[in-house]
Amino acid sequence: MPVKKKAAPAPASDAPARKTAAKKSATARKSPAKTAVKTPAKKTTRRAPVSSDLPPASSLPPAVLPPPAGKAPRAPRDMGPDTPGTALARAVAQAADMKKAEHIVILDVRGISMVTDFIVIASGTSMPHLRAIRNEIAERIHEERSEKPHSSQGMAESQWMLLDYGDVVAHIFLNEKRELYALEDLWSDAPRLDWTPL
Repeated sequence: MPVKKKAAPAPASDAPARKTAAKKSATARKSPAKTAVKTPAKKTTRRAPVSSDLPPASSLPPAVLPPPAGKAPRAPRDMGPDTPGTALARAVAQAADMKKAEHIVILDVRGISMVTDFIVIASGTSMPHLRAIRNEIAERIHEERSEKPHSSQGMAESQWMLLDYGDVVAHIFLNEKRELYALEDLWSDAPRLDWTPL
């Protein structure tokens, strides 16, 4: 009896493999190979530590700073001993004295400063005291001379308040802040204007 031969299994179709290979080659043709771009490493520079004991120059108002190097200050004006500026400076000092401000000084910076003629410096003992001195100056000068400050800068919390009347700039400091900024040393060439407390 003849033995029947088993039919050989049909070879597996390689159609799916061909389709996958065709897709890959088509994709490769559409999108060119991306080349890796190297980014240069960032250079880091070490900054020198800034001393926290000294005030930054940018924190000084323009009315405080001496004239920049290379710029000559305006020539002194021969206005005699009593002028509107001297009278206003004395009135500001007297108003500060009415609120018990301490160490009141008037610096005559005519011919030295490019922005003002007189600087009045006074000290307070607390933040409420600074506010009281500033308010007393503003109110008394307005009542007596009908003048208002061109600008008012600073808050009691900053321990430095400023009233700018143009010819006169008043600085009201907490004692510690006044020592730190040392305006009298900054304007050491300025003579002091005499004034009499009321």
